[in-house]
This record gives sequence, structure tokens and C-alpha cells, in this order.
Amino acid sequence: MYDLSKNFLSSEVTYEEYEKCKKLKKRLIKEYRGKKLEDVIEGEVFNTESGSCYLIEDRTFLRCEIIDPVKAKLKILSNFRLIYGIGELNEIILKEKGYRTIEDLMGHYRFGEKAKEFLNIINSCKYNQLINNIEHWFPKSHPLVLFSSSFFSKEDFIILDIETLGLFNRPIILIGMAKVTEDSIVVKQYLPRDVSEESAILSGFLSNISKNNIFITFNGRTFDIPYIQQRLAYYGMQGDLNKPNYDVLHFSRRAWREKVDNCKLGTLEKFFFGIERRDDIPSSMVPDFYEAYLKNGNVGLLLPIISHNKQDLITLANLFSKLHIEWEND
Repeated sequence: MYDLSKNFLSSEVTYEEYEKCKKLKKRLIKEYRGKKLEDVIEGEVFNTESGSCYLIEDRTFLRCEIIDPVKAKLKILSNFRLIYGIGELNEIILKEKGYRTIEDLMGHYRFGEKAKEFLNIINSCKYNQLINNIEHWFPKSHPLVLFSSSFFSKEDFIILDIETLGLFNRPIILIGMAKVTEDSIVVKQYLPRDVSEESAILSGFLSNISKNNIFITFNGRTFDIPYIQQRLAYYGMQGDLNKPNYDVLHFSRRAWREKVDNCKLGTLEKFFFGIERRDDIPSSMVPDFYEAYLKNGNVGLLLPIISHNKQDLITLANLFSKLHIEWEND
């Protein structure tokens, strides 16, 4: 059992945040004492081949804006440094000679074959290969990486965020994912009513994954996806998570590090969207609340975990859209 009162100073939780969380916990325990999960949190029992868990679904109005694929293609093809052998100086020289896009280079005596190979990747819709090519020559935070997401259908986006009992080899206690529709996102949250249901939430999550999906995450390359893969391995479960991952943290640092004190999700959320979360808990306090729930069975302690995760997904979608809008006109 965690005792954050002993170590909060060494974590990301300030004393004020810790005291606020203590008061919130006390209030929730009193308010929801004796109440059942289904009476407090609207959802349903979700059965999987690995057992059952609790599924919470919600729809939120939100238009996920991405750059037009035609414009994205032009921006990508206008960057000659995607072609082997062309550096910054060569690009300047070639454009001074009248070459404007990689398509123009097809007849070039030196770069023509490489240009044809690159165009074949795009025209054959080999988008995973395209992303690998861009990331070979540019940082993973580069706008061209972001623009490549417009070649995928919005319906294939999976916005993903998980909550865990710790940083290493601890159970996942909530998998939140959102799928994009024309004017909204549909949030699904897989909640284990006990840590024994972790394999069930993993199975529930995998049931949503298809070969065409791409992930939109916040530090998901380093944390969320590797963490899920580790927990799948723990249970001997199979799941293909080797998909394009558009990590908004990296793009945000590139775009806004001069505008904000830091690029934490909460900081960006408040700065750009003016959101002040009510009864929210820091991510580092999530384990404490879930442990308290396990100890006394008070389902009210799950509410801030669920709302925190849902808001993270919504903000993640908004930031992804904002990056597209800002960089489209650069």
C-alpha cells in the first residue's frame, strides 16, 4: 500500500496538491459509502475471453481537424531532403534551378531514380514505409511526420491513454481510448473492478484494434505502448501494437516550448483551452486512489481516476487538431 505522505516531496505532487487530494478522498468516501459501482458510474459488465471487466462509454462533441491529404502530400513532396544524397545546400541549388517538388526530380540524372522510389511509396499507399522514411531524415517531432497522419482515415485513429499502479511492472488499472467520428469522439474506458481483471481490460482493448489503426498518444512511444506490451507479455497474450504512433508530446515540445513553462498535458490544456479541472487528481496520485478503493471498496474513489483519464483523451484530441491547424499554414 502506498503512503504518499512520506514521499510526495520527491514526486511530481506538490504539498498543496497532496492536501487537496486528501480532502477529496475523504469527501468521496463519505459521499459514496455503501453505493454500488453501477449506481455511481454508468457502464456495463464487458465479457472477454480473459474474463470480465467494466466498460464505460461516452460521446463528446469534438471535431478532429487534420490537414487535407492533398496539401499534406505537397508539403512532403516539397522537401527534397527526403531523397538520399540531397542535403540542405543541394536542395537550395535544385530549387534555384526550377525544381519545386520531388516529382520534378524524376528526370534528374542523379536523383531521378530515388525520386521515383519515393513517389512509389506514396502512390502505393505504403504509409508505414513513408513514416519510417521521414523519421530517418528528420526528428520524430517534425511537422512532416504529423502531416503523414492525414493519409489515414480518421476512423482508424485510436487516441490512447492508460492509468497504472506504478511506473514499472505494476498492473494497468484503466485503459482509455477514443475513436474519431465526423463531429465527435467516442470514449471507451476499460476498468478492472479488481486487479485480477487486468487481463480482461487488455483483452477488451485488443478487441478494438485492427490492422489499419494508428495511435495518437502523449508520451505513448515511451510509456503507454511499451507498458501495454509488457503487460500483454506478462499474461502471454498476443496483440499487434506495432503501428504508427503520433506522439503529441514530441510535437508539442517542438511547437510550443517557447510559449509555456513546460509541455505537460495539463499545462498545455490550461494555456490553450483555459480548462480548470474540478476534483482532478495528478497522474501520480492515481495509484493511491485506486489502492484506497481496493482497501475499502468505495467506488467513489474511482470517479476522479475515470474523469482524469477521459479529460486527458479529449485534450489529446484537441492538441492533435491544433498542431495540424497551426503547422498547416507555416
